[in-house]
Amino acid sequence: MKPEKKAERIVGYVLLALGLVLIIIPAVLAIITLTSQSKIPQFIETPAEASDFVRGMIVFNNVLVFFFIFIIIVWAGSIITSRGVAIIKDVKLKLVSNRLKEAVETAERVEQK
Repeated sequence: MKPEKKAERIVGYVLLALGLVLIIIPAVLAIITLTSQSKIPQFIETPAEASDFVRGMIVFNNVLVFFFIFIIIVWAGSIITSRGVAIIKDVKLKLVSNRLKEAVETAERVEQK
């Protein structure tokens, strides 16, 4: 295998692994948070004299911000994963097409003899 194709293949697998990590980690953290094994970070502080409605809205907004960040990270991971798969698939298609060309050339040489 040529060094360029090997480098492309390595880059493709690295992007695939990185994308999968960016998808799996937020999913695991979301499950841990939803099962109450971890507290939700407080992006918006709750004032001391706040009513129950205000406290509820602040908690709800903290949850929304927290999971919105997870959604963005998972979205980025899916894009990176799809790029890695595209690179891997492209390299494999190039290898198959090169082998097919070699087979056709060999068949033509055999027919000429």
